[in-house]
Amino acid sequence: MNDPISIQFLGAARCVTGSKFLLRTSSSATLVDCGLFQGLKELRLRNWVPFPVPPKEIDQVILTHAHIDHTGYLPRLHKEGFDGPVYCTPSTAELLSLLLPDCGHLQEEDACYAAPLFTADDGRETLRLLRPVDFARRVELGNGLAFTYHPTGHILGAGSLEIQIGATRLWFSGDLGRYHDEVMNPPAAGIKADYIFVESTYGNRPHPDTDVSAGLAEVINRTAKRAGAVVIPAFAIGRTQTMLYHIRRLEDSGRIPRLPVFIDSPMAVDASALYCKFGREANLKLDLTMTSDDCCTLRCHETHFVQSVEDSKRINDLGKPAIIIAASGMAAGGRVVHHLANRLPDKRNTVLFVGFQAEGTRGRALLDGAKELKIYGAFVPVKAEVVSISGLSAHGDQRDLMRWLSGFRHAPRQVFLVHGEEEGLNGLSKQIRERLRWPTHIPAYLERAELAPD
Repeated sequence: MNDPISIQFLGAARCVTGSKFLLRTSSSATLVDCGLFQGLKELRLRNWVPFPVPPKEIDQVILTHAHIDHTGYLPRLHKEGFDGPVYCTPSTAELLSLLLPDCGHLQEEDACYAAPLFTADDGRETLRLLRPVDFARRVELGNGLAFTYHPTGHILGAGSLEIQIGATRLWFSGDLGRYHDEVMNPPAAGIKADYIFVESTYGNRPHPDTDVSAGLAEVINRTAKRAGAVVIPAFAIGRTQTMLYHIRRLEDSGRIPRLPVFIDSPMAVDASALYCKFGREANLKLDLTMTSDDCCTLRCHETHFVQSVEDSKRINDLGKPAIIIAASGMAAGGRVVHHLANRLPDKRNTVLFVGFQAEGTRGRALLDGAKELKIYGAFVPVKAEVVSISGLSAHGDQRDLMRWLSGFRHAPRQVFLVHGEEEGLNGLSKQIRERLRWPTHIPAYLERAELAPD
């Protein structure tokens, strides 16, 4: 087969979000990932730009994992005419049943009086297009096009994507996890590729070598001694489950008291159940499919999974030490906001951040030392302790990325660096060129590249 191949970078090009790569041959058009742009307004406005090709001309979409910056444009694409299959791993499909309707709901809220990008109903309607595919199963799409998923860690269901077009092999890293994560398995090694598309989120630096358990134990113990509560803003998928694992392990080792632990996010509750359901997935290091709740490493000894708003409000009346894990991770919205309003004025309590806090968010304001915080139209005094723990990122760092790349058996013709900002892209490119002697390229937004077939 000598079919010309091209790829156009419709997102995640010189930025982290909006992952979309349009792969074309003379007989097919495949979209790898279909994510929303997030973050800066200039990026978010791209979500409203007409799609570069008529969506009905796309034959299929292949997703690397469930995060919205890789999947959240799907309802809009479907709304504009795409009606083909959307391939993903089985656990990604189930996570999307939570994420896409919720994303549509948020779009409706953000739109206020304007038309939303898509609605919750659009998100639900898109779910019928999903076609689950197991890891390591080769899927033939016809005309010499085939693909296979390989686990990457990162989150439940995440996979790198090996695509074969005739004799030419392309490999999309998706988001790579870490080699020493305690919940997720390390990324599976790449095999052989003519072209590699690698994420570069942390391409310029290593993660700090932090003892997460020790830091977490210290925060919980000193807060419990004050008879206070630890409020942990955490994203519903991935970070919440990691926190549950660490807390349970500290309980079992006697390093912290067995406190009531409230998971106050309906999506986090449902996602935690999915982590247990798919406990034997290649992505997960732990077997979570256990019959006894007391043995489940994602359930603490006194865990309360909170669904209703009424039960969430009742936590405010708890007069003893506790741990409250609630979305969102940057305290930009969600139920954690009312917990902050209730707990911040009391110096016995602690707000513990376990992830990056972007500029302009409540989380960033608290870490920067804000003395009061505007919540629900009123200013709330900040008297609680505010701390953060690093080292919990689900993304591989520069060392992990280079280790994954070094696993390929032969040098590729080209490495394309995506999913990164300038420092990450340039840092990883320098490492690849100096250590591996491979050619690299950092594509621009909407750039189109011709890939020479074998």
